[in-house]
Amino acid sequence: MAALLTAAVAAGALAGPARASTTGGACDASLVAGPGSLIGGLWRSNGGENSVYGCPVTRESGYPDKRGSWQRFRNGRIGWSPNLGNNTLVRVYLKGDRIVFKWSGLGRDWDFFNVRWNKNGGRATGVKTGRLSPWSGQYLMSPSNCVGEGREEACTTTNGGLVDRFAFTVQGCDNTGVFQLGSDCGPWSIPVSIGIAR
Repeated sequence: MAALLTAAVAAGALAGPARASTTGGACDASLVAGPGSLIGGLWRSNGGENSVYGCPVTRESGYPDKRGSWQRFRNGRIGWSPNLGNNTLVRVYLKGDRIVFKWSGLGRDWDFFNVRWNKNGGRATGVKTGRLSPWSGQYLMSPSNCVGEGREEACTTTNGGLVDRFAFTVQGCDNTGVFQLGSDCGPWSIPVSIGIAR
């Protein structure tokens, strides 16, 4: 039990400073999204406070300029991106030595996905990735050397601080043309980000 608590605290420290403290493993009930929230539903269905996300450290918040919402957790962030479908959720969290970026609930099926990520607001790196299902997918990468799914990625921008922030967004694409030389892609999701201690 002590080893699990130590691992959870270490993982939480890597995700950035928490705004709310938890005691005895219980989450602050005022930060837990209600039953009508897609973000809260995903968090609960993945194990709540015992999930890869840990306890929430902010309330679920909307955006001032678009539909959608986000919530930060001890070990990552979940966002609702309705521009891709009313049930679309994007999320990012740290698992071991990998950053995991996942998406699900897209409003239609896609042949493949394009992921864009950047470090500390620097130049975006684009990656084409397969799907877990026609409506979902994931992208894994190591923040220490920015190796993504067996591919060396450009990862040189730094902000000179103690935390590097990685931001991710995704779009679905269909192959088009007789020989699949082109593609027809949908809009980009709302970005989600995670802070990783150096």
